[in-house]
Amino acid sequence: MSAPSPPTGYDVSKHVPAGRRDCLLTVGFDQDQQHIPRFLVQLHYRVATDPIEWTAITRMDHNETSALGHDVYREGLHVDVARRSQPTVHLQLAHAPLPISRGAVIRGCANYLKREAEYFVDVFEEHRSPGRPPSWSDGGEPTPTFIPSRRVEGDMSREAPADADMVSDEELTELLADAEGMTPEEIERGAAELDIAPPEEATVVDE
Repeated sequence: MSAPSPPTGYDVSKHVPAGRRDCLLTVGFDQDQQHIPRFLVQLHYRVATDPIEWTAITRMDHNETSALGHDVYREGLHVDVARRSQPTVHLQLAHAPLPISRGAVIRGCANYLKREAEYFVDVFEEHRSPGRPPSWSDGGEPTPTFIPSRRVEGDMSREAPADADMVSDEELTELLADAEGMTPEEIERGAAELDIAPPEEATVVDE
């Protein structure tokens, strides 16, 4: 089976089912002793079947190891959403306080992209407009810093067939638990407590 390339440059990179035949998740994360300093969760969409071609249409990421990285504990969760003929759009998500466990955050992000896959496919296909327009109450200057659209689009479109390991939701939880020295139950509990508002309620912060 042809599949999108898993994230490169991470200590662990896996494919995870997305609950639909035309979508697939990829997850990559680094491990530093019992800490996860960097991760990437992407939703891929099958844009062609003969031959099979995948495109990453959304990404949620965290990187506390680089000054240019997006640190979700300082800036909050965001999702970058690709569109067929328009620039990538960046949505700031409303959510509950993040659990200390990065593994729980990864699991929560994977759950979120899986749950909202239909929405993100519709945005990619330009059947609906993403999020809601910004309403700056601080004088008009947005505060979050996001990856420039050109770089996001380059990362999200570079797909190739691969035979990387596919893991179930349960196996992903076990990998995250092992990385942080926690139990799978602790990871699942933290992910369940990470309440993220629907993307329809997200704020468009850059387009």
